[in-house]
Amino acid sequence: MRRVAIALCGFACLAALCAGSPAAQPRPQAPATPRFERGDSVVVREVEIFDRIIYFHTRVNGAGAFTFVLDTGAGAMSAIDQSVADSLGLHSTLMRRGGGAGEDVVDFNSVDSIAVSVNGLSFEPRRVMGIPLHRMDPHWGKRKDGLVGGDLLSTLVTCIDYEGRTVTFHDERSYEYRGPGERIPVHVFGGALFVDAQVLSYGSDRAIDALLMLDTGLRLTVFNTPFSRAQELAAQSPSTATGVTGFGIGGVSRGIVGRVKGIRIGSVLFENPVVDFSTDERGALSDTGFSGIIGADLLSRCRLIIDYARSEIFLEKNRSFAEPFEFDMSGIRFVMEGKSFDVLKIFSVFENSPAAEAGIRPGDVVTSIDGQVTASFTRESLRDYMQREGARVRLDIKRGAETKSMTLQLRRLV
Repeated sequence: MRRVAIALCGFACLAALCAGSPAAQPRPQAPATPRFERGDSVVVREVEIFDRIIYFHTRVNGAGAFTFVLDTGAGAMSAIDQSVADSLGLHSTLMRRGGGAGEDVVDFNSVDSIAVSVNGLSFEPRRVMGIPLHRMDPHWGKRKDGLVGGDLLSTLVTCIDYEGRTVTFHDERSYEYRGPGERIPVHVFGGALFVDAQVLSYGSDRAIDALLMLDTGLRLTVFNTPFSRAQELAAQSPSTATGVTGFGIGGVSRGIVGRVKGIRIGSVLFENPVVDFSTDERGALSDTGFSGIIGADLLSRCRLIIDYARSEIFLEKNRSFAEPFEFDMSGIRFVMEGKSFDVLKIFSVFENSPAAEAGIRPGDVVTSIDGQVTASFTRESLRDYMQREGARVRLDIKRGAETKSMTLQLRRLV
């Protein structure tokens, strides 16, 4: 396995911290031990798969329910939003300042002592990372109070059925896979999962070897800046769109959205996927130790079985596997603000897009879309609404004291 300079880069990138003032280092702690209420497995049926991300209700020290994300990109420590930790009166110690995808720097704290439980499965109290997760909520259109990361998941076999909208946790000691999927070896580094993959570009018939992280907490597959540039992937994409492509714990990430001919993991080939070719010069996506991240846009097309102890995953294609990959056709990156995420704003606009041509600007507040109040849209429904090629969409917006109506015609950008 090639050198991996950072341990994770999904929501938190908890190990790839930018240099800051000296602070305490986390004390070693014993491996987590799962406790099953009955038997050696538990099926969580209350999961919500929202915009391909897995949310479930979690109790913290007996209180809750809080909303946690199943995040294989969260590396060696699970995480809790720092304001939630403070509200529970939990003791926090500053570890250091750092970031992840994006270039912002935030406080990373060690939080004692948190007992996490979900639907018949619990763990003894342990330290987790305290980070400002809520700063990302407007970009995701949903609240997240914490992340279940590799420190807990590595003690289990996790079966994610995106189509059936369930997650099953198994005791790793008694689990035996008997499904139709192919065994795919993975590397476990710093609590994160990496897989050897092949990238097929439109400019060559040669397959490009790539080391990719598997991240259930990331919506859009991304290639790191050094890898994208070295392989000239963006230049070979049939079409591209340039702009803000993400917002993580490290703030804004920028890139070029386009396509590759395929991404192969084992014998599973994802054809013509939309991907982000990062252009970040700092932060996790500028790292040279790995090639990029496989996100939930690909993973959700399969039933995914993750077995850390045996360093393997299994992918079973579901009914959505062969559906074409699409991207936003308006050129708008929205944020949803307010307690109920019902205030819709323009965060950024892609270059040479229908939104840019219509004169829509960052900071505009959208009051209605085709006559529907914006509160009637979720991030999911808004995404689908803006992926209808050829449709004309009228946005009523407020810009300062002005009120405007603007119409844009959706078209495929990539």
